[in-house]
Amino acid sequence: MDLVTFDEAWARLERHVPAMETAPWSSWHAVEPRWLACDVAAAVDLPPFSRSMMDGYAIHADDLRTTSPLRVVADVRAGDAAMGLSVKPGEAVRVRTGAPVPAGTAAVVRNEWVEAVGDTVRLLRAVPAGESVQPQGDDARRGDVIARAGQLVDGQTQAVLRSASVHESVCHRPLIAAILSTGSELVTGPRAKGALPPGQVYAATDAFLRSALAQLGVSVAAVEHAEDDRGAIVEAAERLASAADLLLVTGGASVGDADYARDALEHLEGAPLLFERVWMRPGAPLLARPTARGFAFALSGNPAAAYVQFHALVVPFVLRWLGASQARPFPITALIEGDVRVKPVKHTRVLRGRLHQRGATLFFRPEDKQSSGSLTGLVSTNAIARMDGDHLADGEPVAVAWTRGWLPSLGLMELPHTGVARGLQDG
Repeated sequence: MDLVTFDEAWARLERHVPAMETAPWSSWHAVEPRWLACDVAAAVDLPPFSRSMMDGYAIHADDLRTTSPLRVVADVRAGDAAMGLSVKPGEAVRVRTGAPVPAGTAAVVRNEWVEAVGDTVRLLRAVPAGESVQPQGDDARRGDVIARAGQLVDGQTQAVLRSASVHESVCHRPLIAAILSTGSELVTGPRAKGALPPGQVYAATDAFLRSALAQLGVSVAAVEHAEDDRGAIVEAAERLASAADLLLVTGGASVGDADYARDALEHLEGAPLLFERVWMRPGAPLLARPTARGFAFALSGNPAAAYVQFHALVVPFVLRWLGASQARPFPITALIEGDVRVKPVKHTRVLRGRLHQRGATLFFRPEDKQSSGSLTGLVSTNAIARMDGDHLADGEPVAVAWTRGWLPSLGLMELPHTGVARGLQDG
């Protein structure tokens, strides 16, 4: 039996990340998480013209401190073209938020800072040059890299690509996953309250697996259940692996006489098993192997243990597969809240808990119940932490990873900053 440390398990997974196909993707498609395969540059300046940031009046540099009335000579709204229009000393052009400012504009004086009388306005206060004007190319210039390979293309990134006139980019093809939950004890649909047969439990693991994969942009094509029958499990695994890039089998990963996950994975076409047990707690029984189409994992049938295995090793592996080249387990550092003492063991322990921020510091508070049989804590769990010793003192640094919610999950990747540096600006 191949038993490896946590770090060796990750090293073996790193060496076997499958290659991923790429394809053009339109930024005008419906929002569907994708991962960029190439850097993306702005095709136009952002903004593409100098524009007003407020409703007000565009004025010339000579009039920034004037007390004389200014004659209003034009009115420009958002969507209007200001070509051929200019503002001269002694004049003002009425502009709306988002409208192009005319040539010669030094500042836009907000409506509340002027007194309007007929076709003239008088400044109630002096204004600095550049007031309420965003120059052309202030956000990004044509040719600036605005998103990098390995970046998630979600609705936010999609909005930037559209604004920068990037109508098509090269992305990794979405992964297709299948989940096979095994176990004769699993009840796969609702029953009347208290009507569970003796010895049976509701299937639960596929719920968080499916949700987390969807947040990663992985399409879950099938979720199936199989009783503890070797033939049925092997057949289902072979069929699902032939149609999916990623196969997740839950249950039967140990070495009991009714545990068939190893048999199921060994019957798949592909390279040999990378490992079948990891020195981690919870979740030591964990199998991984490349398949002819992609990759397969066999996770614990215990939902809490499978949760740890999935977020500690499978998620960063999938992120690498999707193109996030910097993804790795436990990439964030937080401070532990409270003293944590456990029995001395050789395993890497993975604690479930709550990650939160106070000021500029992240803190991790472990759940009270860390047993693999305790599931209710997942209601509030949003992170996991790595513990390699038997004691963590209050305030000691600890390596953590977010597990819940897409935005905080970005902490798994530590992607390079993709904004265009222009200096700190206060909007």
